[in-house]
Amino acid sequence: MQDAIAVQSLKSDIALLRQNIWPPIDLAQVEGLPIYYGSASAVAAYYTQWLGLIERAQDLYQPFMQDEVVDAIHLPSHLNLPLFYFSVDRIRINKTQAKESKTFRGVASLIDKCGQFEPEQVMKMQQWLDSDDTAVLVAHREFIDLRTYVFQHGQSDYTRTRFYVNGIVLSTVDDFVLVDAREKPRKQRSDSYKDPLADNNTWKIYAKNR
Repeated sequence: MQDAIAVQSLKSDIALLRQNIWPPIDLAQVEGLPIYYGSASAVAAYYTQWLGLIERAQDLYQPFMQDEVVDAIHLPSHLNLPLFYFSVDRIRINKTQAKESKTFRGVASLIDKCGQFEPEQVMKMQQWLDSDDTAVLVAHREFIDLRTYVFQHGQSDYTRTRFYVNGIVLSTVDDFVLVDAREKPRKQRSDSYKDPLADNNTWKIYAKNR
């Protein structure tokens, strides 16, 4: 109970600070996105205002991480803390065709999550489930996903992050490069699912065996 109260108190304090200092007014912004960047000194000054709350969050969640040290980047997103990256020399923003996937073993639960379908499609789905003990229904919903790839100086690999929930703040090096590839969506990988049993213009439903 004490932990739950502490988490709620922390979330309230984070929400209050966001009201007062988010978005950061002294940093540059990527057009239309909650991505902010600036010099090391400018971001350090802004980061200092968040540091107390970040450390409180790390202290709260450290017991769940055993021997690992809780990196601020890996704190739960529901806390709504902005993500900070330092010594960033390049970022790439990609728009990707993606899909959400859910698996169901019953038509009623599928309709509850995915909405209504034509009666004949509902019948097809039920017939498939009745045909085999291993039969399941897989629902796919296509959407456009925005992702940022963050390249930090001295690190051999990039960090891929979604930014539109909490926002991100980048402390950049002098020759920082921003690659905005939103106008060139990456193609979705080939899909092994063909011939849907049902389609309500949002979700496509496929037959599959577990």
